[in-house]
Amino acid sequence: MTEHISTRVKQVLVDILDIDMDAAEIDDGIPLYSTPISLDSLTLLRLIAALEKAFDCEIDDEAVMTADLVDVASLVELVLGQLSASLT
Repeated sequence: MTEHISTRVKQVLVDILDIDMDAAEIDDGIPLYSTPISLDSLTLLRLIAALEKAFDCEIDDEAVMTADLVDVASLVELVLGQLSASLT
């Protein structure tokens, strides 16, 4: 299931940020704030909204603020954590 979530998160990244890569090519260790992702605060908000829609969940603002979002893997972990929290 984790792999499925990771693939969907990467696809949302590609779609929302218009990254010229296939989602399968995105390595978990790619930094979010450098090429090719080049995330900034505004695109982070758009990305979180798109992830909420894609996973039909609410990603807690506090969780985003306290998460150490440095690479793709940390973004996947944030989504997994929010999905797990919504099941309890």
